[in-house]
Amino acid sequence: MYLLSFVLSVTTSVMAADVLKGRIAGSVPKGSVWEENWQERLAILRRSPVLDFEYYIYGELGNEEEVTASLRRDRVQISSSSLWGLSSIIPAVAVLSLPYLFESSQEADFVYDCCASDIITPYLEEIGLTFMGWSEAGWTSFYGRRPLLDPDEVRGRRFRTPRTPSVALFFSALGVDNVYLGINDVVSALQTGLVEGGASSLPWYYNAFRSMAPHYTLTRHHYESTAIMSSKRWLESANSAQVAVLNRAFSVFATQRLEVREDAARKIALMKADGDFVYELNAKQRARWIAVAQAAHPGILASIGDSAGPIYQEILIAKSEFRQRFTPPQ
Repeated sequence: MYLLSFVLSVTTSVMAADVLKGRIAGSVPKGSVWEENWQERLAILRRSPVLDFEYYIYGELGNEEEVTASLRRDRVQISSSSLWGLSSIIPAVAVLSLPYLFESSQEADFVYDCCASDIITPYLEEIGLTFMGWSEAGWTSFYGRRPLLDPDEVRGRRFRTPRTPSVALFFSALGVDNVYLGINDVVSALQTGLVEGGASSLPWYYNAFRSMAPHYTLTRHHYESTAIMSSKRWLESANSAQVAVLNRAFSVFATQRLEVREDAARKIALMKADGDFVYELNAKQRARWIAVAQAAHPGILASIGDSAGPIYQEILIAKSEFRQRFTPPQ
């Protein structure tokens, strides 16, 4: 089912120009699997005679919060934002980034396929945006200048922290000295010593932070995804041919998430082969991290506001359905 099919009813009364123009903005590290994913999407758009875009996918137009603000003002027509970045504008989406909310990639896939789009869409529409699709960011883990195998080992460390409550309050529960920075500012902060670590999905770490923070602990505590969005007003000017191309370019989550996971597995194997400091948690260590994270959930939900509770319950119901369907009998 195409996510943008609702636009077709609008275009019966709104005639678009033969060529729809716009700007696409995002922020991906060069050489990463995300860059490859974006180039695949852009290749579809570039081949189309009915679309004409300017492309700014390397953070040229600012950080996620700035680009989303530009999207709302129609200065950008399509952009992407992690839920971490988007939660500064729509706090409710931070529920999807609670630490250790998901126990596996398969569980996360089930919840995203059944519910996540429906959760986020009304909030985007309220601020004049249209949800176009998801893009896998992957599991987030801790990086630093020293091993971080136990929650006590991050206490008092100056870590780059996004402002999303699902991260900031979890870090506070860990005793982290939070330094609030956008993703585009992390490299310089590591270089100057402003921060000594943080948490990141593998593409950012491998392609941007690895040389300055050589220890990567596979806590896999957040499952992070990126929302691809458009200006609602701009999209409503599109005709059916233009919508079809946009659907083809941005309705690729099912395959894209597998590409990101396969790339992460390759990169982890490469780092281990190169003698990098990559740490897998044992069962006891993982249990310690989970205990701290889940103890922080009530405070995080309270900080998000009244909308957090119903979303959290919807996710818990979906998780329960996943277990009933896919847990083998004892």
